[in-house]
Amino acid sequence: MKTMLLIFSMIVLRCCWGPTEYQLMQSLQNDDTILKTLNGTYKITELNQEDVSVFKLNITFDNTQKKISGFSGCNRFFGSYILNENSLKFDALGTTKKLCSEDKNEIERKLLKAIDKADSVLFVENGFSLFYKKRPLLLATKDIKSPQMSFEYSTASRSAYKYIKVDENTITLSKKRGTKSLEIPCNVIQWETLVKLSNAIEIENLFDIKAPSKKFLFDGADLAHFKITSNGTTYESSPFDHGNPPKEIARLVKEILSIVENIE
Repeated sequence: MKTMLLIFSMIVLRCCWGPTEYQLMQSLQNDDTILKTLNGTYKITELNQEDVSVFKLNITFDNTQKKISGFSGCNRFFGSYILNENSLKFDALGTTKKLCSEDKNEIERKLLKAIDKADSVLFVENGFSLFYKKRPLLLATKDIKSPQMSFEYSTASRSAYKYIKVDENTITLSKKRGTKSLEIPCNVIQWETLVKLSNAIEIENLFDIKAPSKKFLFDGADLAHFKITSNGTTYESSPFDHGNPPKEIARLVKEILSIVENIE
């Protein structure tokens, strides 16, 4: 409710006389119910006071390592940050090098420029806003509804079979085709670890990732497949050798197998 009232107040203030957006948000910083830290993934809804929701921009903060990553409209970006109360500074920003349409390239330039210029942050319920010399640059909020996501890993040979599926609530394991699967709850730490690792992957390009070896073609290794389903869309890797996944997904696959080892 506080977030909705704040957004409404911002709209009014942009067309009417009154305190600035910075002053309005600054007055909320004394509210003890607002979490004054940055951690997790936020969707970027406004950039330079313009609605950019259509571009699906996001930014993720790792509060333990002081690292950031996110999607800037075309590429993924990454770097580090320093937060001291309401003072904020980003450093060592880098991006992937994918080419996109001009509208996506333009929004990406604007976002990276805003992140680079930002010198302060003010917090609201479920989100924050970045400023430069008290001028608004960016508004971001956490999506209260968790995205629907799951991970699937399967491996098979003439004599062995294993299927693993992990979603936010459940870990499913099957070690033999046609038999009842074992299901146990997925805890918060396990799930957040998998989501964090998946954020480093361009899942749209999952199939294009090349396998480092293909011994499975002549029974030199078990055949493995990996899938990520996000908001109804499934992205599947090309096949690879079990025990030797592509480096882009190696940490994520290792974490999934590690979780299952603890329940077998």
